[in-house]
Amino acid sequence: MTFRTLILDAPGPALLFEEIDRFLELGLSITLNLHYLSEKDNIQQRYGERIRYTDINCHDRAAFIAAVVEAGGYSAFKTRLNIPLDDELIKAVASPALATPLRAIAQAGVGLNHIDRQEAARRNVAILNTPGSNATAVAEYVLAQALFLARDLNHYNSETHKGQWSKGTLAPALEIAELTLGLVGTGRIAQEVARKAQALGMRVIATGSEHFTEQVAQELGLERRATLSQLLGEADIVSIHTPLTPLTRGLFGSPAFALMRPGSILINTARGGIIDEAQLATFMAQYPGHIKAVAIDTFALEKDRFNSPLVGITNAVLTPHIAGNTHTAISAASRQIVDKIYAFNQELAQATTT
Repeated sequence: MTFRTLILDAPGPALLFEEIDRFLELGLSITLNLHYLSEKDNIQQRYGERIRYTDINCHDRAAFIAAVVEAGGYSAFKTRLNIPLDDELIKAVASPALATPLRAIAQAGVGLNHIDRQEAARRNVAILNTPGSNATAVAEYVLAQALFLARDLNHYNSETHKGQWSKGTLAPALEIAELTLGLVGTGRIAQEVARKAQALGMRVIATGSEHFTEQVAQELGLERRATLSQLLGEADIVSIHTPLTPLTRGLFGSPAFALMRPGSILINTARGGIIDEAQLATFMAQYPGHIKAVAIDTFALEKDRFNSPLVGITNAVLTPHIAGNTHTAISAASRQIVDKIYAFNQELAQATTT
């Protein structure tokens, strides 16, 4: 049985070409979903019949399922933009009734919150991802926003565009070495943020799961804080790097905001839902200046469904989930996930023959 991979949402050229070329180099059979790509004719002219094509709106679950069933199924889905893969969809596309039931979901990136992992496990669908592939890119985003907002550059930029020479209207900003950065979560991205921040002279404190012990903190060169409240009362900049779980959903609401130091900055590059956006918008309106500024890159509702209460809030810098969106990060994640798909295919073939 041929191992068939459906690329749900590829990066645009030339990164797309790197990805497809790697698939072909490894001898993998692929079908490319053209729905989210703008240069469809160019792509088809470049690859011709060497690959197959489809056009699926993967955010329309019924249409998505129908297209996969009509095609007889695929061995693997490769995705990068957090397309929802819920229990109903996984159940349908992993059905033994299909000629090629789904065997793996391959995420070019680390986040898996858009995948129903319990249903995948029930259906014996493996989940592959690329932890750490975008750590440098996200860390750079965090530091860029931290320095931009700590120096009030958002305020001065806005005022200058209005024709206002507003130098001196705000209190002088602190220098980098005077700032304390608080990390909520201690995974690979948080560790990369810490390394870069410390290289600039920042003091870094962190809180994490029960596995983040004093010994681990010392090994990572971090100052451990046992509780979130301790960290919030001490940090000038708070950067979130925890996964979205039942325990972390809504972790940052009004009580947490009230514990933050007056004039502090909040940055979220982790997952939407960890911050209660409505409560944050209300808090910033009711207590102007308590949170000096926020930089939010992930939201509860994204893409076509994007709708945040933070839109229009002064000193809220909002970006469309692009913290990890650098050429190097996308290329690394793409190559890593293609290689993981190939390795999974090889393991599957070996298990079938033994």
